[in-house]
Amino acid sequence: MTVAASAQENLPEGRGRTLVLEACVQCHDVRALVTQRKSEGQWRQTVNEMIWRGAPLLPGEVDVLTKYLTNWRAAVPAAVAGRPARRLKQSNDVLPPGRGRELVLAACVQCHDLELTVSARKTREDWRRSVEQMARLGAPLNGNEIDVVSSYLARSFGVRTQ
Repeated sequence: MTVAASAQENLPEGRGRTLVLEACVQCHDVRALVTQRKSEGQWRQTVNEMIWRGAPLLPGEVDVLTKYLTNWRAAVPAAVAGRPARRLKQSNDVLPPGRGRELVLAACVQCHDLELTVSARKTREDWRRSVEQMARLGAPLNGNEIDVVSSYLARSFGVRTQ
């Protein structure tokens, strides 16, 4: 069974689970949702943005889904979420020094755990696409900063060849 399938099966029961499965997984992998740590206000903003982008939710469902997304991390085991059960050390230990590190700390960790970033291995072009997509979704990065972050992530967490 894949991590995503395991995460989906192990989502806590309730109306919010149904909404995640009906509205969110049309575009997002459950694992991508589970790995995010957001406050209730941040989830509400995300849910409203997804409605604007076409997520099939009714006005009364926004509160249910927002509360579910805010509280589900405690109910989903870390291994099911696709993360190791242990927590990563402080950012000083996991993000190597270099131009772009501070931008990653300022922009990326607002929505993502560092584990998500440091576990990815992408080409420079793939990092660029990911960072551009995150900027479109609200990451506070401008054009030059997108280049800096993409380069930093490619240097630090690029595809390893042997």
